[in-house]
Amino acid sequence: MSSFRWKEVTTLIRILLADDHAMFRSGIRVLLELQEDFQVVAEAMDGRDAVRKALETRPDIVLMDISMPGMDGLAACGEIKSARPDTRIILLTQYENREYILPATKLGASGYVLKRAAADELVNAIRVVHSGRAFVDPAVAQVMMEELRTPSHTGVASLTEREREVMVLMARGKTNQEIATALGMSVKTVDFHRANLMQKLGLQSRADVVRLAVKQGIVD
Repeated sequence: MSSFRWKEVTTLIRILLADDHAMFRSGIRVLLELQEDFQVVAEAMDGRDAVRKALETRPDIVLMDISMPGMDGLAACGEIKSARPDTRIILLTQYENREYILPATKLGASGYVLKRAAADELVNAIRVVHSGRAFVDPAVAQVMMEELRTPSHTGVASLTEREREVMVLMARGKTNQEIATALGMSVKTVDFHRANLMQKLGLQSRADVVRLAVKQGIVD
């Protein structure tokens, strides 16, 4: 009597990986592709590239760094969710930064994971989010609880998407002309956003912007 073994059909979780550090992307890709049910369908080097490739490849999960040049991860998250609501987004960051956690949630992110998290925690986060649930790194969850106890509506969280983008590029040493070119706006508009963000944050100089951005983990 013959016996047959049916091959189990595995549903692939299609992943877009977005981070501006090539070596980090490479390491994460190796980790993800060790999982039989994971498939990295594309990589992106910044937020705008992530939006474009998310629309092209239609991934199940976008695993994306918050701090990227040009359009940051928060802005990209908002655009991807607006165009493809079913795409689930996990944001990666080096810091459990209270200025970004709640705005990320409001923009539709399903997960928030620290870059220093263990490999198995990242893998678990992807599976949890793919199943339709939310995943928050334990350290980040603690910060969220503190934020809910003492809500704050000031600081970086009060900036608009454009103001955050301008702040990131300022902190990376870009001139107003370079920022205007990168964001597709006039120098006069850059000046407007720069003045607004500095007023909101109580900053006096570009050096103050750089110091705050580094302190808050907005740039490396």
